[in-house]
Amino acid sequence: MPTPVGFVRAQIAEIEGDDALRWYGIAMAFVHVVTYLYWVDQRIVTFVGAQAEPICWPLLPACENIRILSAAGVGLLLRVYFAAAIGAGLLFAFRRLVPWAYAALVLVNALKLAVMLLDYRLRMNQHYMGFFATFAYLLVPGKRDALRVLVTLFYFWAGMLKLNWEWISGAGLYRPMWPFSGVGVIVACVYVIVLELGVAWGLLAKRAWIFWGAFAQLLVFHAMSWQVVGFFYPLLMFAILAIFPLSRLVEPRDPPESLLVALCRGRETRSVYALAALFSVLQLVPYAFPGDRALTGQGRLYALHMFDARATCQGWADLHNGDGTTTRRDLKLPLDTRIACDPIVYFNRARNLCRQRDAGRLAFDDLDLFLSARRSSESQMTRVIDTKGFCARHEHYDPFRHNAWILTK
Repeated sequence: MPTPVGFVRAQIAEIEGDDALRWYGIAMAFVHVVTYLYWVDQRIVTFVGAQAEPICWPLLPACENIRILSAAGVGLLLRVYFAAAIGAGLLFAFRRLVPWAYAALVLVNALKLAVMLLDYRLRMNQHYMGFFATFAYLLVPGKRDALRVLVTLFYFWAGMLKLNWEWISGAGLYRPMWPFSGVGVIVACVYVIVLELGVAWGLLAKRAWIFWGAFAQLLVFHAMSWQVVGFFYPLLMFAILAIFPLSRLVEPRDPPESLLVALCRGRETRSVYALAALFSVLQLVPYAFPGDRALTGQGRLYALHMFDARATCQGWADLHNGDGTTTRRDLKLPLDTRIACDPIVYFNRARNLCRQRDAGRLAFDDLDLFLSARRSSESQMTRVIDTKGFCARHEHYDPFRHNAWILTK
């Protein structure tokens, strides 16, 4: 059994000996360049600094303790992250520098993770896929095949999420989708399901016309998605998809048997099957939790965070003052992502109010926390949180089990 050092050396040697993987390292570094540009565009320095209100990840509930940088300090950290991403990409251009490039890519991902842990609002599906692809690239043997199977599964499980009327009707879309309207939107949304559940498997085909036909459709799909989701997702997917043309055009060429056939006949390496099983099992985790996953969000920390439904919500806290009066505090933040109605956000905001009370910065006895939400295709709100005496109850968010304070009926 190889030692950890020997295992890492083997991963570096695999990249070093395969030009397709080495060039793909540049694509992996480009993911971080795009991440930096998106974070600058979203002005994240305004809400992840030490003075801003924290919205913590369930796995790091005391994130305020690590938010020690000012807004200017976060800005400097982001520039270091950007420079490190550029440096990692340049190192991959030279075969003899691959060991340094490998280490640089690990460092860049560590920097990204460190920034993301500062606030739950940085959660996005793009990061989930980027980290998973990087994990396969850095640590899974048989990287060409492992990456291609993984990316195909990205599409398959994204398509599974879309098997509902919310998506098919177009109600789940954040913005209009030119040039479609009316029935055309429904046709386009159904086509996306077919693309992700069926056509995407053509990426693993041996026949050139099947592969390039599937690949071209996915490129067009991501280009069209720009108008709906912005630049981050399409550019990230262009980078992640680069493994497919690289694997076909750069020596060594694939064996005569297609990757899809080898996968179905059990002829792939154990590492490929293990990666596929790990990713697929994680996509099933949300189904272990009760209630409407689009509204409760439970279990989706571990799975793809694609928008399969667009939630509308109202969240507030009723603060009970010492004189017997009640003050209503709107807790909804101006977020343009799926987490705008996530109970984790409202839990954190209520907890922050309790902490401000305990620190003497706010004067009230206790508060009641409420969140009502609905899918955009529904007419009536569903009560998701209805917790009286929130501060006194000392509720916590359990990321591994159903939280009783999140209502599912």
